[in-house]
Amino acid sequence: MRVEPEVQDWLDSGGWPLHVIGQRMIERAQHEPACSYRWCIHDVVRGTRHAFNEHARVPASSTRKLYILVAVLLLIEHGELALSDSIVVDNQKAGVQTCGGLWLLDSPRVFTVAELLKLMMGLSDNVATFYLVDLLGLERLNAWSTVLGLSGTWHLSAIPSQALTADHPLSAVNTTTASDLVTALSILVEGANSRLPAGGAFICRELCEFGLNCMRAQQDTTAIRSWLTDMDQVGDKHGIGYRNYNNVGYLAHGGAVRIIFSIIVDDLHCIESPMPAFAHARDFIALFSRLLDNYTRLEYPSKEL
Repeated sequence: MRVEPEVQDWLDSGGWPLHVIGQRMIERAQHEPACSYRWCIHDVVRGTRHAFNEHARVPASSTRKLYILVAVLLLIEHGELALSDSIVVDNQKAGVQTCGGLWLLDSPRVFTVAELLKLMMGLSDNVATFYLVDLLGLERLNAWSTVLGLSGTWHLSAIPSQALTADHPLSAVNTTTASDLVTALSILVEGANSRLPAGGAFICRELCEFGLNCMRAQQDTTAIRSWLTDMDQVGDKHGIGYRNYNNVGYLAHGGAVRIIFSIIVDDLHCIESPMPAFAHARDFIALFSRLLDNYTRLEYPSKEL
């Protein structure tokens, strides 16, 4: 990412309050108004939020794998599955897939549920995703969306269609919102701190910690992680679609999660050449994430937060 003087000044500021970061990024979004921006930022420690178009539906792309992770952990919590359960994986059944590594298998192999979850979250493996969704069922996934209050999230298919164009309608894909992504990740963060209330959405501490660790294993370093100085303090899931670039993640500091966030840039097909649309989205998310990381390192956040 080319460091403009304005951006360098921002990075040298040492950290801003959350509402200032949000306002700066709204101003930044106006530099390329052809596409659409959505985000939801939640300060876990102070209980404050900054959001922008957070309820607008967008293609979920691979960020919806967070919902699959949470749904599988819920089934394990309810005793219907175990992380150690074995599944025979034949990549031919998942169709033509090139995301991840299981599509390279030359014969069926046995994997545990835990291994498939790690592959899905760390490598965004679509073969692993296919088998986990097959285990859950789309009907149950959508039912969990209702239970968890994810009103803008809809699971249409197990894996993406290969026959879409960049201007596809939302009705052709799995959808979500920035707010829903933060809500789902909050379940894991709250559960890891033993703060989830008893009930249908309860997941024990150990399983929530497993889920957060799966996100910490993310191998993509092109957006959220590209400008961070400490990779051990972040867990995330990215999603790149035909027209959108999504990220959902958390930032930790001092051994505890401080920030949960989702940042989405949609309608990238509306950007006119020669601007490289996906590079623009990647750099926008990278800058936003670095500013949030700087915020988590503020020794004395301002009182108005």
